[in-house]
Amino acid sequence: MEPIIDNIRTFSANNGKIGEMLAAANLKPHEGEVFWGPKTGDFGGEKRAKSVFHFGIPFDIMRAMNANGFLGVILIARMALSPLAAFSAAPSSLASDPLDAIDPLVGTEGTGTEYGGMMPYTGVPFGSMQVVPMTRTNAVGRTSFNALDTHLLGICLTRQPAIWMGDTAPLRIPVPPARITRIDAHPWQTTVQAGGKTYMWTALGRAAIVRFPPGEAPAPGSGSSTERMDAPLGYPLPNFRGYWISERKGNELRIGLSTVSAEFAARNLDELPPTFEETAAHARAAWSAQIARIDIEAEPDVARIFRTAQYHAALYPREWSEHGVYHSAFDDTVHTGTAYTAYSLWDTYRAEHPLLILTNPERTGAMMQSLVDIYREGGWLPKWPNPGYTGIMTGAPAEIVLAEAMAKGVTGFDWAGARAAIRKNATVPQKFDTERRWEDRGRFGRFPETRGGLTSYLSRGYVACDETAESVSRTLDFSFADRNRAYTNLWNAQARRFLPRRKDGSFDPSAKHAYTECSPDTALWCVPHDVPGLIALLGGPAAFERELDRYFGEIFFTPNGTGTSHHGNEPTHHVAYLYGYVGNFRKTQRTVRRILSQCYSSGRRGFDGNEDCGAMSAWYIFSALGFYPVDPVGGTYRLGSPAVKSAALKLGTGASQTTLNIRVRNYAPDRVYVKRATLNGKELADGVLRHADLMRGGELVFEMED
Repeated sequence: MEPIIDNIRTFSANNGKIGEMLAAANLKPHEGEVFWGPKTGDFGGEKRAKSVFHFGIPFDIMRAMNANGFLGVILIARMALSPLAAFSAAPSSLASDPLDAIDPLVGTEGTGTEYGGMMPYTGVPFGSMQVVPMTRTNAVGRTSFNALDTHLLGICLTRQPAIWMGDTAPLRIPVPPARITRIDAHPWQTTVQAGGKTYMWTALGRAAIVRFPPGEAPAPGSGSSTERMDAPLGYPLPNFRGYWISERKGNELRIGLSTVSAEFAARNLDELPPTFEETAAHARAAWSAQIARIDIEAEPDVARIFRTAQYHAALYPREWSEHGVYHSAFDDTVHTGTAYTAYSLWDTYRAEHPLLILTNPERTGAMMQSLVDIYREGGWLPKWPNPGYTGIMTGAPAEIVLAEAMAKGVTGFDWAGARAAIRKNATVPQKFDTERRWEDRGRFGRFPETRGGLTSYLSRGYVACDETAESVSRTLDFSFADRNRAYTNLWNAQARRFLPRRKDGSFDPSAKHAYTECSPDTALWCVPHDVPGLIALLGGPAAFERELDRYFGEIFFTPNGTGTSHHGNEPTHHVAYLYGYVGNFRKTQRTVRRILSQCYSSGRRGFDGNEDCGAMSAWYIFSALGFYPVDPVGGTYRLGSPAVKSAALKLGTGASQTTLNIRVRNYAPDRVYVKRATLNGKELADGVLRHADLMRGGELVFEMED
């Protein structure tokens, strides 16, 4: 059998049958859009394509469809009709079952990469793969589904974690192009009506069932794929393959997938329950258990956003291992153990991983061990593994995540190995460190970007801008990870900002690419581990507060702001809570509630920015509950203003499990100011909630002002 198509192919709109099929389906090609393909090297929008069509189809399934008289080619094109969002089914009211408040279509409508960036995933929490409707090709910078599209083109079994990250051995099942009239999307089961036909699917972690219209189920088959849409970001994996096997029962196709072997794909297929309904029930039960870890009472719209945020936050990192073994992309061999991948660490160390420590302690130890194993197998801690090193983002986020886990007493992983990994990343410069600039998403062969610029940092106390890209953000990130005051070496007293500095010690405010997804105005606040030190640099509490006022008054809430100083990029996420460090809790409360209401919605767009693998959702969950981990490693949370009426968090596991009950007295949707906060009767006058105290459970009470 022939493998899944391994690369993107392009065809002209005038190419015979293809043009005829477009006309018959009333479809228009993408025109003037950037295509970011895995094999063509067209990174960063360097190449633009007009009137081209991209597709990638399993040849075996395509043959089967041909045999049944269906289209042998599927065109991935933008549809010239009204957005499918108009036909999509969204929750109209909050039902008693919390799962019914989840809307997987939130965050699926937008252009470019700075929007929700999600797909309506169907599967199980932290599942290896998810099933989504296919309305376009998925690639680096493009997911396979967008709510602005109008036609169903296929069904995709995907491992794509983010809009700006490619897929790993996806399986695409094409269907005859048809206009979508309705989507009922749920985490455990999705139904799509298109062209008068109904398609349904459900999935577990490594297997799925797709129900087709009568007579359209493809013939069974098997195969494998080496497709890695992030291939230019990583390096070749000669031994890696994605395996699949399918069987047909009536109108249903049952599919098993594996990244270990064909035998494991068959084993995963065999673990499916006997029926579609039983499989959906298993998936629903898994989501019910996950969502039940936080119980809330809230206004309907807040509840919808909150429950959907829980769903998004439980998608990644995804479990990579199968039955106690996994194929490591770091040494390209099979190992025993439990493994996770798709860690968007630079985004998620701020809130997603602190949230997982609270909500999923049974997984957190294995997630940390997986990071330690990556170090052992590849030689370095990663920043964005998917499934191998990718060179994405900057700093030292894995070190922060591991340090936080140890500081908060997480067990189930090798602490000594974690310390060794952190020590190496912090003290041993990467090969070619002084010869490369280490641009984000650069191509570095088998030498992953770990702490690019470390040589400069260790010798000078900062990363020099004329040697290494994103030098300011790297210096601030390294300083945070190392718990030191190296950030002060970039302080320019005249500009009152952290500015790029050359290797000769002089400042260069005009240096390009000195900041990572932020600006000098946002980088100013990026020392969450030493806020008192920052207050001193700015001239004391009053000056610090004035700078915060200016930031939120003139920059943050400005439409699109600078493009980098807004809630959609994670360096800003802690800033609203900094007012509390100078005693002005009311400004924190007012600003946090404004962000909750203004930067999030239950609509298709969903977020100010993109989800970034749970980062945006975790911020919402924490902030709606009334507290946030400004410094995750510090073991404390800063109080804000709760948006829920009440909540109950299940903490810990087994005999040590406790519950933290959150009560909001004198609640009203428009009451944002907290008169008094207590934990188990003790007033939290300093606005600080300590992790050790939180984990003991009890009652956290917010008394709201009239």
